[in-house]
Parts: sequence; C-alpha cells; structure tokens
Amino acid sequence: MANKDIPMSGGIPYAIGQSSVVRIPIPNTNGLAIEFKPRGRVPFTGSTSTLFYQDITGKRNLRLDYGYNVKTKTVNYHWNQRGTHANFGISDHTPAGKGGTKTYRAAKYFRYAGRALMIVGVAVDIVSIVKASKPLRRATQVVAGWAGAWAGCKVVGAGGATYGSSVPGYGTAIGGVGGCIIGGLGGYFAGSKMAGVVYDWAENTVLIKVPVVSAP
Repeated sequence: MANKDIPMSGGIPYAIGQSSVVRIPIPNTNGLAIEFKPRGRVPFTGSTSTLFYQDITGKRNLRLDYGYNVKTKTVNYHWNQRGTHANFGISDHTPAGKGGTKTYRAAKYFRYAGRALMIVGVAVDIVSIVKASKPLRRATQVVAGWAGAWAGCKVVGAGGATYGSSVPGYGTAIGGVGGCIIGGLGGYFAGSKMAGVVYDWAENTVLIKVPVVSAP
C-alpha cells in the first residue's frame, strides 16, 4: 500500500479526549464512577466542584470543591461528600491539600480540553474516511475503533481507579483517567485493525452456491 493510501487516524486525540466524558467505573463502590460534570441538582450559579465520584443519580458523591469551608472557616480546596465515607474514608469538608489543589485545576481544564480533543479525533477520522481509497472499509475501521476505545477505557480505567484508590481522594482520578487513556488507545487500534481484517476477509471471500440435490 502506497503511503498516500494510508489513512490518517484520530485515534490518539479521540482516546485521550473521551476520558473526559466517559463514566469511568470505580469497582466495589456500588455504582460510583469518575466524572467531570455533576449529576442531579446543580445550583443556578453552577457547581464550584470540578471532579466527581458519583452514582448515576448524583445523590451519592464525593466531589472536589473550592469555596468557603465551614469546617476550617476559610476558603480552600476541600472534599465534600454524601454517602461515600465508607468507600473512601474521607469526611465532609476535609481539606484537599496540595495534591487536591493541583487535581482541582487539572480537572477543570481537562473537562474542556478533553472534549476538544475528542472532537478533533472525530474530525480527523471523518476526513480519513473521505480520503480513503476504500471509504467503506475505513468507515468500518473508524466505528470499530471508537467502540473499542470506549470499551477499553471502561475496563482499564476501572482497574486504574482501583489501583489509584490506594491514595484516597485524587489518586482514584489519576489512576482511573490514566487507565482510561491507555485502555482507550489500545481498544481503538485493536478494534480498528480487527475491523479491517474482517472487512478484507468478507470482501475477498467468494461464496459458492451449493447445488440442490433431491433427497434419495
């Protein structure tokens, strides 16, 4: 295959970006997952938190917040929790420390940067379909790559979240997001490659019609 026929791939920006929108499961927490947007009721002025470990309804959550802390009587970065103390051992209004401060800021920027990267990845893949010598084959690879990235993010991200939880609080996010990116990359390229192999097999397979023979 000539170099000009090798399609571009949006796999890397897509896999990195999707980790900002996927609910990354946190095993053994009864449905909690890592997210960068709140669920449930949000104040009219918006949420002051940037990182959330929450269930699908948002009723159980541990969130990294910035604002007035009623416990320390100061404005700082701290954890607010509801129904998750048994999972993380972090009490409501616990100061987050330096690690929490950096995580808060990183989560704030990643929420938007991740979505932008995901859009870039999708755009590059669409262009690759248009320019491919076999558009249908490339489209099959792209769709399979997206599906593989999503699945890989969930599986490896969950493992990373478990490992990262050895550092209560922000360690869960670091491990989970890191695992999601690694799993997403592997899933994208594995899915894309497998789809190409299956497409080529189907395209090159000639089915021979078996003659109908009367029963004896």
